[in-house]
Amino acid sequence: MEGAATRILQAACDGIAAVEVRGIGLDDYLDFHLKTPELRRTVSHILFHYFRRRASLARRIDRLVRKKPQSAIRHILAATLTQIFYCDGIAPESAVNVAVSLTRKRYGRSEAGFVNAVLRRAVTATGEEPPETPENILPQTVLKHWEKRYSPETLQQLTAAFLTPAQTVFRCRRGRELTASEMAEWQAHELPTLSGANLWQFYSLPSPAPLLASEDWDKGRFYFQDPATAATMALPEYAAIERALDVCCAPGGKSLMIAEMLPQNGLLVAADRSERRQKLTRENFRRHGWSRFPIITAEPWNIPEELGVFDLVLADVPCSNTGVFRRRPDALWRFRPEELQDLAGLQMKILIAAGRRVRPGGQLLYSTCSLEPEENEKRVAEFLKTVPGFSIAAESRLLPTVMHDGAYGCLLRRRRSSNNI
Repeated sequence: MEGAATRILQAACDGIAAVEVRGIGLDDYLDFHLKTPELRRTVSHILFHYFRRRASLARRIDRLVRKKPQSAIRHILAATLTQIFYCDGIAPESAVNVAVSLTRKRYGRSEAGFVNAVLRRAVTATGEEPPETPENILPQTVLKHWEKRYSPETLQQLTAAFLTPAQTVFRCRRGRELTASEMAEWQAHELPTLSGANLWQFYSLPSPAPLLASEDWDKGRFYFQDPATAATMALPEYAAIERALDVCCAPGGKSLMIAEMLPQNGLLVAADRSERRQKLTRENFRRHGWSRFPIITAEPWNIPEELGVFDLVLADVPCSNTGVFRRRPDALWRFRPEELQDLAGLQMKILIAAGRRVRPGGQLLYSTCSLEPEENEKRVAEFLKTVPGFSIAAESRLLPTVMHDGAYGCLLRRRRSSNNI
C-alpha cells in the first residue's frame, strides 16, 4: 500500500514541477506522462485541488517554515498538505509518513526530518483560514488583470467557480439521448440548455464509471464535454454546410459535433499541428464511427491546397484558457498578460489561414476558451480590418459558473463576391 501511495505522491510532485518549473500544461502532463488510468485519476484529484488552493497552501507553508525550502521539498510539502486538507482517502498520519519516506529516499535524512517537522506542525496547527475572497484565492496577476474589467460581485462569482470542482459532464450523440431508465440507473441529470445552444443534450452524473462500462461508450454514443462548447458550436448555419474543415481540431470534440450535423455525403477534414494529440483525435473518430473523414497533421497555413475551400472552417485557436479554469485550474497560475501579444499574433495567423479556406458565401467560426478581449473581440476586430470580405453573423460569450465553463465564439460570413484572401 505504501508503495502505491509513494508513487502517487511522487507523480503529484512531478506534476507540480511540470507546470510550475517546465511550463507544461496540466492536461498534457496527465494525458502523456502517467502510465495507468488509475494513477491518472488519483493524481489529477490531488493536482486539481492543489492548483485551486495554491494561494492558501503557499500561505500555510510560509507560516510553518523559517527558511524557504528548495523547490523539490516545497513540492512534497504542498502535495502532502493538499492530501491532508483537501482530499479524502488517506489519513493525515499516513500522508505524513509517506512524505517523510519519499523525502528520505530522494533527498536524505536531514530533509526528511525537516519535512516531518513541518507536516506534523501543520496537522496540529490551529487557526481559521482567511475568507474565500478573490484577494485570497485568485493569482494576483489574474486578479489585477480582471479588476479592470469585472465588478467585485462578478469577481466573487468567478472565485466561487474556481473553487468548485467541475462535475462529470457529458453529451449524447444527437438522437441518442438517455432514456428515463438510464438516467435513474446512473443517477444522471439533464443540464439546462444554454441560450441558443439546444442542438445537443448534456448531462451530469456522480461518476464516469457507468458511462465507461456501457457498451455504447465504444460505439460513440457519449463524449465528455462541457456545455459551454455548445454555445459556440450552435452558431453556424448547418443546413448550408456540406464541406467542413477544423484547423486546430485535437482531440476532436468540436469536430465530432460538426460531423453529427453534416449530411450523409458530407466531408470533414480534421487538422492539427500535433501528431501526438492527433492520436487522440483518431481514437475519438474511430469510436464515433467517423473513420472515413481525413485526419491530418499540419499547421493551419500548411493544409494541402488540393483539399480546396469549405462551407465551414472552424478555428478553435490556442489561447490562455482563462475560461476553463474549472477543468484546468493551472491555467490561471500560468497566465501572464504580457504573453497575450504573442498569443494574439498566433491567433491572427491561424485566423487568416482559416479564412483563406472559406468559400465565398461560406462561414468561418472563431473560437476560444478565454475570457480575455485581447483574444476574442479585439482579435476579430483586427481580422475584419486586415482581411476584406468578412462580416460578423453571430457571437456568443459565456463567463464560467459553477455549472459550466467560459467560452467565446464568433461566426463570420464571407461575402459571395469577395476575392481570394
